Amino acid sequence: MGVGVRLQEIVSLSADYVRKKGGRPRHEVEEWIAHTLGVKRLDLYLQFDRPVEQEERDRIREGISRLSAGEPLAYILKRAPFYGYEFEVSPDVLIPRPETELIIDTVMPRLQGNTGIFVDVCTGSGCIGLSVKKLFPSWRVVLIDICDRAIQIAKRNAERLCVDVEVIQGDLLSPILSEKAGLVVCNPPYLSTDEWVALDGSVKEFEPRKALDAGETGLEIYERALSQMRGILLPGGVGCFEIGSLQKKAVIQLIRECGFTNIICIKDLAGHDRLVSFEQN
Repeated sequence: MGVGVRLQEIVSLSADYVRKKGGRPRHEVEEWIAHTLGVKRLDLYLQFDRPVEQEERDRIREGISRLSAGEPLAYILKRAPFYGYEFEVSPDVLIPRPETELIIDTVMPRLQGNTGIFVDVCTGSGCIGLSVKKLFPSWRVVLIDICDRAIQIAKRNAERLCVDVEVIQGDLLSPILSEKAGLVVCNPPYLSTDEWVALDGSVKEFEPRKALDAGETGLEIYERALSQMRGILLPGGVGCFEIGSLQKKAVIQLIRECGFTNIICIKDLAGHDRLVSFEQN
């Protein structure tokens, strides 16, 4: 990246370098360069002859080094999109995934035209509950996470989105056992420890283990959350879990044993079992 280097060469050299190092995909390289230069990703191809100044090259190089080591772009940018909104993220919280947006799509019919308490357990960045509050401001939204650093991020995201929610530190639903909620959603840690060990390095080495590793079977948190939901959900209230792609049978069995009804499994766009919703009888 010497004097007089053009944008086309910067993009090509950076993408090749990250690919050879086995780092992040090319589109993240391009997104980082575009972000650094203050342009859209498409502009990289419309401004190929643009000269890149030394200061810009230095800033690009810093991010390329992190991408080449496998660090997700969202952590470098300190932000990630979810349901049309932008959320602050850090290695203290999981990066919001597009497939998790399915939770909101699934419970939306219950949110529309109603009001009550909506609880987002294991909230992390707060992306689910805060998106719901933006879409359905009449609902009282409660965000809960056991991690203090995650709680601080969720609070900042609430401020960024200008919404009034309750953000509480605690173990699952324990802080609100005296409440009665119409909806409780939970995207918990659901990998067994063996599954966590086998994860791709870009996830295992950068995203918080506590938000991924659920213990020996991967079902421990479901069991505990379900026992608490029995006392919190109103009659006809709905619970919704995100699940691992191989957990459908086991999670549904746990839900049945707790006496919930109308159990439905929803697949994501890739055809994987992704969510299980259920009702309080």
